[in-house]
Amino acid sequence: MSVKLTPRLMTAVPYVRGGRLVADIGTDHAYLPIYLCQQRKLTPVTVKNGESLCAIAADINKGPVERADQHIAEARLTPYIRTIQPDGLTGLDAYDPEDIIIFGMGGELIAAILEAAPWVHTAGKRLILQPMTHAEKLREYLLKMGYAIVGETLSREGDRIYQTLCAEPAPEGYTPPTLSPAELAVGQKSFRVTDPEQKALYAALIDKTLRTETYIRDTRRRAGQKTPEQDLLVVSLTALRNQL
Repeated sequence: MSVKLTPRLMTAVPYVRGGRLVADIGTDHAYLPIYLCQQRKLTPVTVKNGESLCAIAADINKGPVERADQHIAEARLTPYIRTIQPDGLTGLDAYDPEDIIIFGMGGELIAAILEAAPWVHTAGKRLILQPMTHAEKLREYLLKMGYAIVGETLSREGDRIYQTLCAEPAPEGYTPPTLSPAELAVGQKSFRVTDPEQKALYAALIDKTLRTETYIRDTRRRAGQKTPEQDLLVVSLTALRNQL
């Protein structure tokens, strides 16, 4: 079985480092670790328990783990990709993965998963994250907890634009950037300016977010509610869009 990834899953690939054990959390079909093995992006490394593995494919639900096992077997990669059924990152410290991928969850849930696993905040670890909602909450958490956001990539599938973040524990003496409300929501402009495709996706993401937040603000105003957070975000998004 040869795997082809969707655009949003492909955004993880450039951030994965060779020679490291990868953990794919919420793996579902295990397509991403299978692809990384088939493209020889991953090679077996010896883990804590003595096994020689390329990746851990983890999901909290039994069904996805069973599907993952089936696809891994069809790709003849069973010796190299271990499937497990943890709650978040619970128990993964026994394998000590270095590149940790968490896609397909809300930003607040991703932050909660990381908060419950302090072992990931150590030198050499890399987080590759794709929040489906509340990207601003995830960025706030990463910066608060001393991570450096070292990369961001956008992708589009249908009408939806996805944000992928790459973060690492910040080195000693690192000063985190001060992000505007718009940058917390849609990411930093500095990651887009040299790539025309990313810049176009960034503009589209800002426009879509601006429409949504303006609608929310106006709806709440009509209901007689105060909207200080929406007011600030709309102004910040508008300013960021004008900079492009």
